[in-house]
Amino acid sequence: MHKHTGRAAVLGVAAIVATVGLTGGASASPAPAPRTAAAVVPGPNTVGTAQLKNQAVTAAKIGPSAVWGSMIHTNTIPLDRMGWDFRQAIAAADVSKADAIKSSTQIKAGTIDESDLNAALKAKIDGPAGATYLKNWGEIFRNTIGNARAELGQSSSGEGLNFNIPTGQDAVMWGNEADFAGKPVAGALSAVKYEVFQTGENSAIAGNMPSIKFEISNPATGATYTTLVYTPDNSASNAWTSIDAKADTGSHWGFTGTYFNTGTDRCGINGSRCTLTEALSKLGDDAKFISAGVGKGRDNAWHGAIRSLTIANTTYNFTAAGVLAAN
Repeated sequence: MHKHTGRAAVLGVAAIVATVGLTGGASASPAPAPRTAAAVVPGPNTVGTAQLKNQAVTAAKIGPSAVWGSMIHTNTIPLDRMGWDFRQAIAAADVSKADAIKSSTQIKAGTIDESDLNAALKAKIDGPAGATYLKNWGEIFRNTIGNARAELGQSSSGEGLNFNIPTGQDAVMWGNEADFAGKPVAGALSAVKYEVFQTGENSAIAGNMPSIKFEISNPATGATYTTLVYTPDNSASNAWTSIDAKADTGSHWGFTGTYFNTGTDRCGINGSRCTLTEALSKLGDDAKFISAGVGKGRDNAWHGAIRSLTIANTTYNFTAAGVLAAN
């Protein structure tokens, strides 16, 4: 009787415990298992500069190819956040635009076109805006003797046609025998001028100046060829001087050739010479140009320059890059 009573009591207690556990009674329940956070895998740009201590990352701590430019946003890492060695590496590699190209050997052919050039450089290459350089001007070789030379270029006096006449036995003519050839002389010389740079050394000899020259065919009855030459008195030394050959009232014009140098009334270059108006009066109606230009020799050595030549309504300006016409 007592044995059965004790067993029933034990079973009753177990039932109560079970009931309390299921109904959430006052008795303590087991603690829940801790929740594990999902691992976050860093992606590009997931670390901002605010999360880095100053100079915490140095170049030595970054493995080769560990960071790509595509992983870094523009302006996200200021220079003061970088290590000293990293900043030194950047400074060593940083060059200004002016020094970026030190030699033309660093530029591959065809990699730079006109759109890459700035306006100032384009202007130097293209010359004056709208400039059209004339053809057919140059040295007339059949009238060049010895070592005399005339070349467009730059000198201490500026741009112009530079003359180098070593001795009195040398001569040169520089001009145009294409555009003037065959044109009538009559009425074509309404104005004739030129600008000359003379030196003191040249002026040590009287009348030592470059000349304006016109080669002419059929100038008069009894003559088939001549050169009408203008040679003025010496101009101011070491300066540019504009000389009006048409307005010159001195006897500075003369013709070459036997016909004009026979007698004293034909404006021969070896005789008394004359003014341009007087010289033109000696020409016949069939006189036509062969060429027009400037020259020197044979007479004396001369070193200087001519900057322009005016014929009628056109001034031919001699620049280092070519001949420009102005009306």
